[in-house]
Amino acid sequence: MTPRELANEHSKKHNARTTGGGSDAPKKIRELQERIKRLEEAGDALANTQTYDLLETVNWRKAKEAKP
Repeated sequence: MTPRELANEHSKKHNARTTGGGSDAPKKIRELQERIKRLEEAGDALANTQTYDLLETVNWRKAKEAKP
């Protein structure tokens, strides 16, 4: 087996381990994206209440803007 073939085989095995076999990865990504969206909406709602600390609101908005 050539070095390239060995590297390709290693990559296939690594990808299968890290993505849970590949078939559930897109579903898991969508679930995580939906969870992030819910958390952001909850943070926005909390930041918009009058009882929430102004400094915490500013920190929330900065953290949200800094995400990739």
